[in-house]
Amino acid sequence: MATAAKVRGYGSAERPLATEMWQREAHGPNHPALVEHGNFEPDNHHVDHARYFDPARAQDEYDHVWTDNWLLACREEDIPQVGDRVPLTVGPHSYFIVRSAPDAFKAFHNSCLHRGTMLCAKSESAATIRCPYHAWEWNIDGRLKAIPSHWDFPDITRLNGSLPEIQLERWGGFLFVNANKDAAPLIDALGPIPAHFEQFAPDKRFTGARFRKLVRANWKITQEAFQEAYHLYSTHPEAVPFTGDSQGAYEIWRNEAGHVGRNLTCAAVPSMFAPSEDTSLKAGVMLAQGMIGWHYPDEPEPVLDEHGDIRAQLGAWHRDVASRVYDRRIDLPDALMLDSPLYFFYPHSCFWLSEGVPFVYQFLPHETDPEMSYFDVRLLLPCPDEGPAPPAAPTIELDADQGVFAHCPGFGFLGYIFDQDMSNMPLIQKGAHSANPEKPFTRLSAYQEMIIQHWNAVMDEQIARGKAARS
Repeated sequence: MATAAKVRGYGSAERPLATEMWQREAHGPNHPALVEHGNFEPDNHHVDHARYFDPARAQDEYDHVWTDNWLLACREEDIPQVGDRVPLTVGPHSYFIVRSAPDAFKAFHNSCLHRGTMLCAKSESAATIRCPYHAWEWNIDGRLKAIPSHWDFPDITRLNGSLPEIQLERWGGFLFVNANKDAAPLIDALGPIPAHFEQFAPDKRFTGARFRKLVRANWKITQEAFQEAYHLYSTHPEAVPFTGDSQGAYEIWRNEAGHVGRNLTCAAVPSMFAPSEDTSLKAGVMLAQGMIGWHYPDEPEPVLDEHGDIRAQLGAWHRDVASRVYDRRIDLPDALMLDSPLYFFYPHSCFWLSEGVPFVYQFLPHETDPEMSYFDVRLLLPCPDEGPAPPAAPTIELDADQGVFAHCPGFGFLGYIFDQDMSNMPLIQKGAHSANPEKPFTRLSAYQEMIIQHWNAVMDEQIARGKAARS
């Protein structure tokens, strides 16, 4: 039986597909993000609900996914001074990252060589790494410095007493770690991301706001909420008049070293779900009002010519405003000034290539409960062309019952959008338990949920490969 051709979005002449709008880009039409396309098509429509709550599945992920891939750990600005350090906890695994020299970083297993005490439980700074239990001490580069009553540990010397490291590599001001000593280089795993983000210059940005929220859902459920725009019509109805959700585009880049998925949703165009009276002019006005309300409260609203190219007018306006507000020349294409391209880096991080919503996401499992997770969000703003970068904003820790809008003013009205997303998470988690036992699996769409398809298939492949290698 022949398989129906995959439909790649649903649009019209008045409300075109994202790919069509990007093809019309006049300001920077050859930007690699606009012209390069993915190389892989998944076909994995059914995903067993048990993977979202089964402790055995969670253990498989701890053993074969989290220990075998490049994980986003932090940004360099999080540990600005020599001796600064932060922990990274991934389920039962824990590491810590330290600035070991003015321009050098190291990552270690977060366990004392003596009796396993955690060496870094929170963001902190010190001239050495010192165990709080028995005062074993290392230099910040991991070399053994001192052991009280060293005479009683004759087998441990400065030659064999260094802290065990894991791989650490840098890109764009971010620090990534990998517990697999044989992993391919980070740059290979990142696929198209470095080239697509080069002009965006994430290394010349700073964390303007940040929260880390406990979520009553498995980490995959939390991540999958952002891997498609299909939920916008129901979950974010306010955005339907100016966001082209059904017209969105999805891409997957797969190579031997890593996986990247892109969820592209265009702005300043009404959704196909919006009523006919919602015009492109109205969409452009609403988008501008939203950006002013959040980013640029002191700026006047642009005057748009309804007979001209609305997106080109908004792109030019946003480039001018952002360049003045941030004291830095910003010259991205209209598409990257207005739209929301989300780049997912397997297995757990997401980078928005967007001056309108310049976010970075991390999705991490809970230490013990597969039905809980952590959602970490940064607002990554441009540094000025001259002078020092502003300091990174502190992380606001939110429990499962605290909303982003009420507790994180730096995210403005977008905190309300996050709260809408988070309201779905416990319902999805509970519903996974209640599926028909005869068919306990999802039914994913062919196109709009293709990143979810692929991420789950890759995890299954990786777990199977890891188990086979150990048998």
